[in-house]
Amino acid sequence: MRAVLVQRVEPGGRDELGELEELVGTMGYEVVGRMVQEREADPAFQIGRGKVEEVAGLVRLTGAELVVFANQLTPSQLFNLEKRLGVRVMDRFQLILEIFAKRAGSPEAKLQVEYARLSYELPRLRERIRNLLSAEQPGFRGRGEYELNLYLDMVKRRMALLRKKLRSLAGSREKRREQRRRRGFGLVALAGYTNAGKSTLLNSLTGSSVEVDDRMFTTLTARTRALRGCERILITDSVGFIEGLPPWMVEAFKAVLEEIYSSDLVLLVVDGSDPMSEILRKLKVSLEILSQRELRILILLNKMDLLSPSELEEKMEVLGRLPLPVLPISAKEGRNLDLLVEEIRKEVFGNRKELARAG
Repeated sequence: MRAVLVQRVEPGGRDELGELEELVGTMGYEVVGRMVQEREADPAFQIGRGKVEEVAGLVRLTGAELVVFANQLTPSQLFNLEKRLGVRVMDRFQLILEIFAKRAGSPEAKLQVEYARLSYELPRLRERIRNLLSAEQPGFRGRGEYELNLYLDMVKRRMALLRKKLRSLAGSREKRREQRRRRGFGLVALAGYTNAGKSTLLNSLTGSSVEVDDRMFTTLTARTRALRGCERILITDSVGFIEGLPPWMVEAFKAVLEEIYSSDLVLLVVDGSDPMSEILRKLKVSLEILSQRELRILILLNKMDLLSPSELEEKMEVLGRLPLPVLPISAKEGRNLDLLVEEIRKEVFGNRKELARAG
């Protein structure tokens, strides 16, 4: 499917189309056009009306079948844009939900994705009902209004059931963690921005063969394996972070995040091949999520095999100013993993220097 990417940027804001293109690529869509406009939000279209005409022209020129906005769209903006552009329109959050739905393999992941999707749809359904009522559309009051409210009630009941199931799963996870602790296991969590190389690191540290893919959100369900050569230490990989996730989406994956929050040590993986500005941005996003609890954190500058000695030195110098320890590694080539395993052992089982805390 061919897609055009659009973003409205606040004055002085950041162009997010590079990351949006990665998300679109994860779905297998082909990007055939990009458009950015710096301005305040237009209530009807998000972008200016003249820019809408430019997007429409780009759609016709490229034969695009989809337009994806980096900005969150209201139901009325979505309706107006689809009517004017004549193709399907979605925003970044709808795209992420589609990726989640595609990646969800386990029953728990499917429940989480469904809850996130309904959380996204619920306020939009309410807005649609309000708009129809205020417009007093002929024939809506009565049967039409009744059917929409009936569907709204059904969504609320389904969400309540999903919350109950997810709480039950979270309780089971907590019991399993406590049992492991009582049996003397140390718990280590892999965390970080999506596509930083966490799954590759899990395989390298544990000798497992979980799926590795150079696309965003390969992992949605927490996966736990024993550290190779030290089976008393368990390492858990989980869903990757991304900037700007709304609270309702974070809530849907709360049970998975608890695996991180309840660990003895968090290995925060960053993609060392990114520009320094991107590394710092992604670290900021990750640390904001991790700051919900007091955690021991070790930052891992991954993919050092892709850096020249001078690039590695420069990046380590900048990261060395952070109040957290940093270790450069290559999960793919195994470089410095012996040092990492030693640090994990010291942190989890004592006789160690105290790692800095975030929170």
